[in-house]
Amino acid sequence: MVEEDRMTLAPTEIYGRSDEEHNEPRIWRRKTEQLPGNCLVYSLTIIVIVFAVCLILSLIFLRISKPEIEIRSVSTTDLRFGSNSTNSYFNATLVSDISIRNSNFGAFEFGNTLLRVVYADHGVVGETMIDGRRVEAHKTIRITGVVVDIGSFRLLNTRGLDSDLRSGFLELRSVAEIRGRIKVMGRRRWKVSVMSCTMRLNLTGRFIQNVLCE
Repeated sequence: MVEEDRMTLAPTEIYGRSDEEHNEPRIWRRKTEQLPGNCLVYSLTIIVIVFAVCLILSLIFLRISKPEIEIRSVSTTDLRFGSNSTNSYFNATLVSDISIRNSNFGAFEFGNTLLRVVYADHGVVGETMIDGRRVEAHKTIRITGVVVDIGSFRLLNTRGLDSDLRSGFLELRSVAEIRGRIKVMGRRRWKVSVMSCTMRLNLTGRFIQNVLCE
């Protein structure tokens, strides 16, 4: 009877912990994989940046502008003139220094160019030829000693010449049109640069003043 009254306190079955149900060990991994959408955004951003850089570089290097030409100085020699009611005339020799500035990334080559000197609105009173040259990229060349012989004998109409001679001043304009080509990164473009410089011939002082190039 004693043995039957004893209670069995030990459980008949042993249950393991819930975290021990799986025999495989846990492996912790850092999330390094990016979502496909983020990769697409990054790729498009890089493409846009590269395109913008290429566009800016093309605008800088491929932009072709006209070379600048102007008279830096001009002097006069052998000036002769006369003013009367029957025969008004003038003759002189102009000696000019001309500069040509090329601001492009390629060399500028031009052929022989005609330079004309115009008296007021009456017509051409002298002309000469400027030899062709090559102006390197971002360089300025100076052409010195450009000689032009001018004279009123070239004019078909001398109306008003007598009054201009008596005033002591003659309004002149030097004009030249330079046509050449510029080569930048394999591309060749033709450009035309026009020089138009006004000046005043001081008959009394025998010098040129007020030189202004447009």
